[in-house]
Amino acid sequence: MSLREFATRMDLTRVAIFDQPRRIIFATGAVEKYLVAEVRRLGGKNVLVVTDKGVRKAGLADTVLNLLKAEIQVSLYDEITGEPTAESIRTAVEFAREGKYELVIGVGGGAVLDTAKMIAVCLTNPGDPMSYVNPAEDRTRQPVKPKILIPTTSGTGSEVSSYSVVIEGLYKTWAASSNLFADAAIVDPLMALSCPPRQTAGSAMDALSHNVEALIDREANPISDSQALEATGLVFRYARRAYHAGDDLEARWNLAAAAMLGGAVITYPWIGGPAMLGHCIAEALGPRWGVPHGVACGVALPYILEFNLPACLEKLAYVSKQVLGDEVSGLNRREEAHAFISAVRTLLEDMELPTDLQQLNVPSTELDQFAEYIFRERQHVYSLPRFNPRKLTAENTRELLHRM
Repeated sequence: MSLREFATRMDLTRVAIFDQPRRIIFATGAVEKYLVAEVRRLGGKNVLVVTDKGVRKAGLADTVLNLLKAEIQVSLYDEITGEPTAESIRTAVEFAREGKYELVIGVGGGAVLDTAKMIAVCLTNPGDPMSYVNPAEDRTRQPVKPKILIPTTSGTGSEVSSYSVVIEGLYKTWAASSNLFADAAIVDPLMALSCPPRQTAGSAMDALSHNVEALIDREANPISDSQALEATGLVFRYARRAYHAGDDLEARWNLAAAAMLGGAVITYPWIGGPAMLGHCIAEALGPRWGVPHGVACGVALPYILEFNLPACLEKLAYVSKQVLGDEVSGLNRREEAHAFISAVRTLLEDMELPTDLQQLNVPSTELDQFAEYIFRERQHVYSLPRFNPRKLTAENTRELLHRM
């Protein structure tokens, strides 16, 4: 079976309207070669560089600052300490509003880039930043300040997505707007060379989850599939290499491509936002039990594939053949699909990541309540009834969480 054959099952009358980033520059050495020109193009004379202390310690923020200081007035905000929260976003926006900046540059992982996006929105849109956070509608009313996004990890794809994810209390929510797209995304694999192994592994699993969940989405189509399938193969081929040898530039280049493709794919209107059941579970795990996002995505992925298998067997078998090649030669479709799920688990183990909720210290006594929360509330935030291959019930959601 080919992607063309899967496409014959689509609703061909459905209208899809979507935007994409204004400019993407993907190249080794792109920051040094193109950053200053992009700042000039966007007209920034008073610029805010947003980063975190880890990125600054690695010297990556200083690389950007040193390139710009001779040209323009530059300020630095490096108080981001973890995944964005409502309070951290408010603090960052308050700082930025006082400076009246004309251009925002985010240099970091997904937390930094999502914060930079919200700053750019709130420099022109007044009031509480959280008033612009709503997965269901674009609440921005004024044109936003231009922004340049430079990733230093390869996972979220935030540099090319139209989302900004924020923790509010015990759950994650997000802003969704074309105004969150980068005016320039500069993807330079050199910026990821110093990413630590654990963060490299978690980021890779985030990218893999974006792309694999997109492939089994009920509304997947050749546009999303072609990108997600290629990105999935890249993660399987290069994640281990980057994990074990952080200075492997070829591995970093290909993981950067996989993450960027995943960020683009989840922005398509057919895919359902930040993703499906795996991300729905992962983004509820993180705020409750302090699980890093990519790690949570990695743990969830093989289990949600098993859960959805009755409704996506042919598609997952096809993905398995394309990604694993000769490893699944001679297997039937069910065996091919299960081989792919096993390959995901092996990838987790090879990068020394957890493979179940027990290893994440999630109390088994709280799983029933957690499952109820996923079934009653969170699945609707993620539009799972529309996008997830298999329908959730109270019972099968509970069974899924207990298997994890």
